Formats: sequence, C-alpha cells, structure tokens
Amino acid sequence: MVCTAGRRLSLAGWLGLPLLFVGMVAGLNGALFLVSGAPVELTSAHFGAAAALAVATSGEVRWRAPWQRHWVRWPWAATLLVGGVFLHGTLIPAVPATATGVLATAVLAVGLHRVQRRERQCQEEDDQLAVGT
Repeated sequence: MVCTAGRRLSLAGWLGLPLLFVGMVAGLNGALFLVSGAPVELTSAHFGAAAALAVATSGEVRWRAPWQRHWVRWPWAATLLVGGVFLHGTLIPAVPATATGVLATAVLAVGLHRVQRRERQCQEEDDQLAVGT
C-alpha cells in the first residue's frame, strides 16, 4: 500500500458528500415525523447548506485535471442551489425519508471507517519503517 501525506477526497466522494448530507437531514426529519405521519418537506435551505459544504470541501479534492477545479466545482455548487430552488416544498413521506437518511448515514459511516482504517495502516507502516531504519 502506498501511503501519501495529505490524502484528499476522490472526485466521486466529493460529488456525493452534499447529497449524503441532504439525505441525512431528510432522514432525521423523517424519523422525527414517523410518529405523527407528517411528510418531510425539502427546502432550498437544505440544498443551500449542501452547496456550501461542496464549496467548503472543494479544496480537499484530488482533481484529475487543473481545469476541473473551476469547471466542476462551481457548476456543481450552482446545480445544488438551483436544484434546491426547484425542489423547495417537495413533500416526502416520513418512512421513505427516514430510510434515505439511514442509508445515507450508513454510506457515510462506511466511508469514514475505510478512511480511518487506511490511516491506521499507513501509521503502522510508517512506524515499521521508522523502527527498521
């Protein structure tokens, strides 16, 4: 395994992160509304926060080409904002919203677990190299 300092997000992981965020927020709301049976309303604020997350984490992406930094980052954030405007007020039944939130949380947890495992392996390799020299 090749360990690199300053590991960055993959492009696919970065593109999915804001969508996982929206799914987790919808799921949390759905879980709160399960008892009453009220639907979850998507708002432009959810997508605005997702767009902010995309912009805030865009500096951590392993861009495949220099042009992507501008031609993927900004259009993706704009797409999230525009999507939020169009989806504002959309009602989702509480059960599917909760299921989406559980799935999004599971995907994020598995991804974080993999990152932590890789970091531990790299640390162990670094420790072995330091002892061996």
